[in-house]
Amino acid sequence: MTAPLVDIRQLRCHFKSGANLLAAVDGINLQITAGEVLGLVGESGSGKSTLGRMIAGLQSRSAGKIYIDGKDMPHSYRRHDYREMATQVQMVFQDSYASLNPRMTILASLQEPLWSLGIHGQAARDKAAYWLDRVGLPQSAGERYPHELSGGQRQRIGIARAFITEPKLVICDEPVSALDVSVQAQIINLLQELQREHNTAMLFIAHDLAVVRFLATRTAVMYLGEIVEIGPTAAVFEAPRHPYTVRLLAAHLDGNPKGRILNKSLPAQTIANRAPLATDRGCRFAPRCHMAELACCDTPPWLQPSRVRTEAACHRLVDIEILRSRA
Repeated sequence: MTAPLVDIRQLRCHFKSGANLLAAVDGINLQITAGEVLGLVGESGSGKSTLGRMIAGLQSRSAGKIYIDGKDMPHSYRRHDYREMATQVQMVFQDSYASLNPRMTILASLQEPLWSLGIHGQAARDKAAYWLDRVGLPQSAGERYPHELSGGQRQRIGIARAFITEPKLVICDEPVSALDVSVQAQIINLLQELQREHNTAMLFIAHDLAVVRFLATRTAVMYLGEIVEIGPTAAVFEAPRHPYTVRLLAAHLDGNPKGRILNKSLPAQTIANRAPLATDRGCRFAPRCHMAELACCDTPPWLQPSRVRTEAACHRLVDIEILRSRA
């Protein structure tokens, strides 16, 4: 088998909060293959952005390994590591304005990643001009500053800057959540075109499940720092196995009849989430789960294969499979 482009093993990111140790990401194992789009979904605070930033080297990790194209990446990146990673991993951020230097023209912002690779002068200007055109902006936009552009235009610049070094992986962290609906569709189509054109692997982090369903070949569901379900996008959306995935889809996708079958008898839940602790035991979804039993509170679940080619971290997976077969 071909080695994955990104191989994450037992990745953890813990933060101190007084006497407690909060687990933003806790024991993640994940692989991303070259050219695939992996969607990452979950509630706010589930650790999605932290995971993406760790892969990009923008957040140090507490434990675990990250292999990118076979190379074991350091826990904390130094300047030469970022230069080396420029052609490996790039990121498109949610806040397009904060991701651009307000004192630099758009043309300079596009050339900056090229300068770090030793590309200067006319060659850098030509490549920046090409990418302005490729993302649908006029050449005159290169002489402007970030505050002179709309949110959609700035996000196009963010996308151009991410792809200009021809990376193997682009991490998109909620790239359309701050945009108008009509602009969202344009940006999503642009990302899809570029991903297919360059065969770039993509980690697409989003709250909008419809966008993930449209873009992603595989989808991973995160809950309080852990991946609770992962598999082909069609299987995750049409036949979810983990009770949390069922609730997530039921809350967002009213047109999912199979999700409603398993969800129709679920009691309403209004229990507020708390930050997960590194010392927590058992399944973190157990306090909100209608199927929880004693083992769920005492023993952490692990990802197990289901009948639909997904994997779900649930002690009651066999019972859920039976429910599915009867539905």
